[in-house]
Amino acid sequence: MVVVVAAMACGPSNAEIKTARTASYHATPANLLVIAQEVTSETYQVASRTDDELVTVPRFYSATGELESTGAGNVVQVRAGSVRVVFHIKIVPSGADWSAIAVTPDTLQVVEGSPQPRHLAPDDPYLPAFVLGRADALALAIYERAKPYATK
Repeated sequence: MVVVVAAMACGPSNAEIKTARTASYHATPANLLVIAQEVTSETYQVASRTDDELVTVPRFYSATGELESTGAGNVVQVRAGSVRVVFHIKIVPSGADWSAIAVTPDTLQVVEGSPQPRHLAPDDPYLPAFVLGRADALALAIYERAKPYATK
């Protein structure tokens, strides 16, 4: 019993994350976007929405993943290694009546001594692991809500 509880407390498995990333849904893109927006809005603010994509408001995190605090006038104090993360949640048609949902981070990192931040692609080796962890958590939460429409 203790082993089962401890295993459940560790978070989602790699299999669950893979399922969330690769699921196809038998639902209209508009319905999937509504589900994705509801789920996303529980954790992030949505900055924009089109017919097939949501974009979150940028958030700044420390190099270790703590949310950077905002001060007076909504100013964020960033340091070398801080990252700005925006998530793109896109509905991707995958067949005549099927769609998939892709959650992709758009990340900029503050570089000490440089006036320009560095763009970090999702497969960049310098991308902090917590960024993909947050993307996976969002994809899994959307999957859990949209599961009734998922293929078996």
